[in-house]
Amino acid sequence: MPKKIDHDQRRRDIARAAISVIGEQGIDNTRLVDVARAANATTGTITHYFEDKDAVLLAALDHVAQNILFMLRSPDRPDDLVELASLILPLDEDSLRDWRVWMSFFGRAVGDPALARINKAYYDEFRDGLAAIIRRQQAEGRLSPGIDPAMTGDAIISIIDGFCIRATLEREEWPEHRQKAQLEAMLRPLLPKAEKRRSKGG
Repeated sequence: MPKKIDHDQRRRDIARAAISVIGEQGIDNTRLVDVARAANATTGTITHYFEDKDAVLLAALDHVAQNILFMLRSPDRPDDLVELASLILPLDEDSLRDWRVWMSFFGRAVGDPALARINKAYYDEFRDGLAAIIRRQQAEGRLSPGIDPAMTGDAIISIIDGFCIRATLEREEWPEHRQKAQLEAMLRPLLPKAEKRRSKGG
């Protein structure tokens, strides 16, 4: 009886292989043969699942983005937003590789309107996910009601993008303790806690 193939899993495996290659070689130096080798497959297998090289690269980008969205939506995510944000810092080889992949698409998006729209859609999802968490914590009386959820979500993303790009390019100068301290210093002021109501007799 022929072995049943999980085609969705095969696509994910190829996307992960592409992430590995892009993270090491950069997007412009990534070839289908390199992705095939990393996926322990043939180029014919790659083109069976993806139309062309660009489709493989977009699958890699989507895989990285979906990992972030999964963290935002997971019921097991940290309650503290600064702690949650720290999960995507480039602290280890896997997260550093993901940041290299993410950054590789920035340059392409400048001259590619279709890719720019895809990039914006991911950022909109990131912002909306953060805004939903902020609104929930405001409703629970944990964060100040004066926070604008969408604006704060965008600010958090901009801060993370900014210094994580530096931390990725200047890895030796940004060890884990510096990254976490910088994140704390920049995000904590954006997230004031709700004031506790005083009792009538207090």
